[in-house]
Amino acid sequence: MKDKHIAVAGLGSGGSAVIDMLVRCGIRRFTLIDPDKLTQENLKRHVLTERYVGMDKSEGMAQHILSICTATICAIPGRFDNTLPGLPEKPDVIASCVDSLACESQINAYSLENNIPVVYAGVHGAAEQAEIITVVPGETPCYECWIREGELPPPSMEKYTDPDYDPTKSPSLPGLWGDVLMAASFQFQALLGIMGIRKKFSPLVLMGLRYPFRFETYDTKERCAVCSDNMEGLCTSI
Repeated sequence: MKDKHIAVAGLGSGGSAVIDMLVRCGIRRFTLIDPDKLTQENLKRHVLTERYVGMDKSEGMAQHILSICTATICAIPGRFDNTLPGLPEKPDVIASCVDSLACESQINAYSLENNIPVVYAGVHGAAEQAEIITVVPGETPCYECWIREGELPPPSMEKYTDPDYDPTKSPSLPGLWGDVLMAASFQFQALLGIMGIRKKFSPLVLMGLRYPFRFETYDTKERCAVCSDNMEGLCTSI
C-alpha cells in the first residue's frame, strides 16, 4: 500500500474523508488538487478543523496527512484542468471528488490518455444517494459513457462575481457529515478494488444513504466514441 501513488482531485467534504481513510490504511504517496481555501462554512462537513480556515485546502490536507504519518505529498492549489501539464508524476489511480461535470470530463480525458484508473464519486440531493463510477481504461465504460442528459444546475450569485464561474458545478446542498462519510467509504472501497485489495466494484453503483439503503449496480454499457473506436451515434451534420 505504501508504494501506491494516489491523486485526489477535489478536497471538499468527500475528498477530505477519502484521503483520511487512505492514509489510515497505509497509502503514503499523494497528489492533492483543489483551487479553494477552507472556509468557516466548510467545517461542518470536513476533516480539517478551525485552525486551517483561510488555508489552501491542498496545503491543509497535506499538513493533516503529515500529522498522522510520514508521506510524500504534492499539493496543487489549482484546478485539475489547469494542472494537467504540471502533474509531477503519473499516479497509479485517481480519486475524483470534484463537483463539476466539466472538471470530471477533463479527468476522464487525462485518465484515458495516460491509462490511469479513476474512481469518481458524488452525492445527489441532500446527500441522499451516492454515485460511484469506476473506470479502468480499456476494460470498462469511461466517465462520458455514463453522462445523463439534463439541465445544468441553476446559476448562483457566483455567476456575477466570479470571472472563473463554472456553470457545470453542482450547487451546495444540505447533507449531514455522516451521510458524506458513507459516500466516501464507498469510494474508498472502490479504490481498494482498483488496487486489488478488495473485490472490484461494478462500473456504476448507486447507493441510497438513507434507510433502507437500497442500491443498484450496472455492470455493462456500450462504450462511447471517447473511450473506444466505435463512432456510431456521433452527429456528422452541421
